[in-house]
Amino acid sequence: MHPDATYLARLYYTALDDHGYETLREILCPTFVHDREDMTLDGRDEFVSFMRDGRPQTDTTHVIDRYIQSKHGDEIVVRGHLKDSSGDELFVFLDRFRARDGKLAELKTFTRASN
Repeated sequence: MHPDATYLARLYYTALDDHGYETLREILCPTFVHDREDMTLDGRDEFVSFMRDGRPQTDTTHVIDRYIQSKHGDEIVVRGHLKDSSGDELFVFLDRFRARDGKLAELKTFTRASN
């Protein structure tokens, strides 16, 4: 049995926050796509490379408020906020993951400025 989307999403945030880029690579499909308001990252290698070397801040923490999993376990919506290294909130996010064959296949991210 494959892990569900909630389990994979938890691993995803832990990998990003702990700089576990090999773990991140392992839980993503080779064809993984991340679609966000400002860009689309197409493919696991492009995504991992950006998260490791291209994002503006890598010393961040994802604070999760809620996980809402689909009935079949292949999709999850996650609401949370991103904090910088000093604990200041950078923005609020809503991520929608889709899993396939025990790996994350798609991620759509929506963000808004903190209040």
